[in-house]
Amino acid sequence: MKMQKIIAVIALLLLLGATAAAPRQPLAGLSLTGYSIDSVRPQSLRGLSGAVTVGVSNTGEQRTIRNVSAVLYKSGRKVAHGRCSDIALKQGASSVRVAGQVSLAEGVSLLEAMRSVISFRPAEYTADVVCSVVDADGRAETFVRRGIPVGNYIK
Repeated sequence: MKMQKIIAVIALLLLLGATAAAPRQPLAGLSLTGYSIDSVRPQSLRGLSGAVTVGVSNTGEQRTIRNVSAVLYKSGRKVAHGRCSDIALKQGASSVRVAGQVSLAEGVSLLEAMRSVISFRPAEYTADVVCSVVDADGRAETFVRRGIPVGNYIK
């Protein structure tokens, strides 16, 4: 169960990072209200895939968050990277399903990853996120946000 929580955290980081990476205007009227884990599956010895349903309140216009990718760091060292499916946020939406994949970074052993899961402390982690926000008219803007503190979003 703890592994599922870590995967949910990473999937949420992808979405939270995407929303935090963009200025207020493209994501005006959007807030996150909760989440539930739908699935977690091993992809290989070094990767997992899964899906999370995220509760949202979208009172703003329709938009899509595309090409979302993130890198997770523990105490400044790259430990994992991930990406998620495009996220369509329709006006009035109350939830959105986010599917993604997470893999360990080069040089991070499976044993080291398991130790990190067991002793997970959000304050030790930061993330870099890249995404594009496409508005209802098809205009796209790419955003990059580095050093997002995980502890600010996960307690």
